[in-house]
Amino acid sequence: MNNIFLNQYLTVMYPEIFLGLVAFGMLLMGKRYHDWKVYTGISIISLLIAMILLLLLDAGNETFYGGAFQINNFGLYFALIMIVSSLYVALSAGTVLKDNPEVFFATFLFVNIAMIIAAFSLNLIFIFIAFEGVSVGTYILSAYGKSRRNLEASAKYFFTGIIATGFIVLGSSYYYMATGTFNLISGVPEKGAMLIALVLLFVGFGFKLALVPMQQWAVDAYDGTSNPVSAFLSSGTKVLAFFILLRVFLVGFSHFYNDVFYLFVIVSIITMTYGNFAALSENNLKRMLAYSSIAQAGYLILVIAVVSGSSSTFAFTVAIFAAMYYSIVYIFMKGGSFLSVSAVNKDKVEINDLEGIGVKSPLFAVSLAILMLSLAGIPPTAGFFAKYYLFLSLISGNLWWLAVIGILNSAISVFYYLRVITVMFRKNDSHEFNLGSSVMLPLVTAAILTIGLSLLIFAYPQLSSIVGGLGVVR
Repeated sequence: MNNIFLNQYLTVMYPEIFLGLVAFGMLLMGKRYHDWKVYTGISIISLLIAMILLLLLDAGNETFYGGAFQINNFGLYFALIMIVSSLYVALSAGTVLKDNPEVFFATFLFVNIAMIIAAFSLNLIFIFIAFEGVSVGTYILSAYGKSRRNLEASAKYFFTGIIATGFIVLGSSYYYMATGTFNLISGVPEKGAMLIALVLLFVGFGFKLALVPMQQWAVDAYDGTSNPVSAFLSSGTKVLAFFILLRVFLVGFSHFYNDVFYLFVIVSIITMTYGNFAALSENNLKRMLAYSSIAQAGYLILVIAVVSGSSSTFAFTVAIFAAMYYSIVYIFMKGGSFLSVSAVNKDKVEINDLEGIGVKSPLFAVSLAILMLSLAGIPPTAGFFAKYYLFLSLISGNLWWLAVIGILNSAISVFYYLRVITVMFRKNDSHEFNLGSSVMLPLVTAAILTIGLSLLIFAYPQLSSIVGGLGVVR
């Protein structure tokens, strides 16, 4: 019996166990070594090994722990791209956060453990614990630096997170009352309790994805934290929140798709519209990017509207593919945008502070311009193809009117993204910029990948083949 347990249950946790041991090792090393380069290298190597361990798992839809944990290609895909987001941020985090690097990177690895667990969870308790593991870790990361702005941003993030936690716990309890289990099942539950659970869980997880009206914390947190942490919050953890929304509401509420559809359609329209119009009038660069993130969240949840509101199998497949494709593209175009803010040596960076950077470093300006165009959905960037598949799924699902609203919102976003581009190429010799490798390398990498990931559209047959791993029965 012990051998069966070790072989079938413990082995699925090897990536998490490995990262946990490395994180504890870092904390012990911190008593003697404080070189950020060492911890950056250890973190990157550890995350790469964790990716290999994940790829070695048998992703054959096998369930563990009474159906609470399932290893399949769909969860594996999201686990891998969330680690990719961590690898991307880790490349430049050490150069900015040099004090007590062992604490930062150990916490960073613990967050990745929780993200991996969440990617394979089919149980609200598992999801809650993993999600809170990510939240607690990011509260700590947000305060890293100990400046007044860092601590204020972390405090706002923490108190908002506590409220979200309460809604998730209460919603999970109502889900249990309706179904008799915390597992996300497709049985026929009691309607009243399930509708209450739907609203409560939506509010709880909506906070994490910064959906309107639970969005303001994101603007303050992204603006007040250090740039690598802002990049991570706006990319990796946001993709995690989106993935959990897909799993919880499309699997756990499969008998209430009509209610799910109307809820997500209304919130999606409000969120994307609010985010875009707020970004139009914003002069602070990080806050503009934060409002842009809110608008992007509105686009992302259109996937849930398609799956819950259309009976077309083709629309379903294209929508989930769009979710998978959009997620990996989003990591680089949004994460790279936040990391680029480090080029200006100021706490509060205005868009106009980028004046003259196009003359001093055309490579920086062109790279950031590519990211801005991708966020706006301009071809031939990967952001264009992400929105193309998203809007195609809406049209295929006979939700063309929703596609029109999404396209109009994308058109609005072009104005504030183009504003950044035009400002960069204005002449201004008085501004000084930090154009070292710690800024240029992640930005140029993101720009190259934002163009290169366009080639992933040819992987549609391969990626669409794992769409069924979400667990939605059509």
